[in-house]
Amino acid sequence: MASRIWAGLDVGVETTSVCVINDVGDVLQQATCDSTLRCVNQEIRWLKRRRTARIGLEATAASLARGLRSLGYSVDMYETRQLSKFLRVRRNKTDAGDALGIAEAGRLGGSVVSKVYLKTLECQALQSRLIIRRHLIRQRLATVNLICRQVELFGGRVRRSATFWRMREQIEAELKRLFSKAADPLRSELRGLLDHCERLITDQSDLDRELKLIAMQNETCAKFMQIPGVGPICALMFCAVIGDPQRFGRSADVGSYLGLAPKIRQSGLTLRQGRISKMGNKALRSLLVHSSTLFMIHSEADCSLRDWATRVEQRRGRGKARVALARKLATIMLAMWKSGDIYRPTHIDRSTAND
Repeated sequence: MASRIWAGLDVGVETTSVCVINDVGDVLQQATCDSTLRCVNQEIRWLKRRRTARIGLEATAASLARGLRSLGYSVDMYETRQLSKFLRVRRNKTDAGDALGIAEAGRLGGSVVSKVYLKTLECQALQSRLIIRRHLIRQRLATVNLICRQVELFGGRVRRSATFWRMREQIEAELKRLFSKAADPLRSELRGLLDHCERLITDQSDLDRELKLIAMQNETCAKFMQIPGVGPICALMFCAVIGDPQRFGRSADVGSYLGLAPKIRQSGLTLRQGRISKMGNKALRSLLVHSSTLFMIHSEADCSLRDWATRVEQRRGRGKARVALARKLATIMLAMWKSGDIYRPTHIDRSTAND
């Protein structure tokens, strides 16, 4: 039986440490090269002749992993936080030691460190655009809060409005009332921040328009948007994060993947369910919870899923009910994606229920 080989790559900004071990843990090669696909390929080229050889690296080096796969290597990516805890067992932290630890993680198997799915370039680009949109919103909110705090420091008051344009009128009026000609530099700087917010809103509007068009043209996203409360941003983020629905054996597993399932702590005779793990994509988890809130508003009154969420809310509270409903929505969306079906809500027969 051929001996299996594992290679660990500790990828840095400038250099990459390479360590290759066999199935008993003996080191076969240790080297350092530039963090380019050409240089890494030159160091591990001999592994192509070994069909049992696998290469492991952190999830942050997705570009290098994608390039190595295109050259014919068997590549595994590992979850960064779990891998960091595994490498922390060593007393000293070096690049060569981290490369050896990554190779050891591959040799011990997926039970020690979870593997990460390598997305396609299309999914990665779509997720990057959605992350940029999220950053624009955060930057705009932070800038508006900064302006309001600075106005309040001088005795002004700004009421939060549904639109930025009404709020700008209030801020302009407060600036004119509070600041004299001696404070012209401060007034001009605050107006510069208002112009910056306006540019952010324009950029976000343009991006939203393009993303909505992409969602409408995508067949899978169009089916997702048939679910009440699921909009184009949530549908696109779900497609970008999941990538390939067939990698989930059961549709219910997507709840744990997105961090929407509760953590379990067991010790002896004690078994306790804690809060949700929050281990998955934070942006998608937030969008699903928001969609669950909208689902309770826009879904039909006799919808069985809404009735189930209402009963959970009565027992456990609104917050936990929204998270539980978000987990259900993720399961439904993945099942629709795998089967190709459309959303068909089940309804409650009120006459039978009253009898």
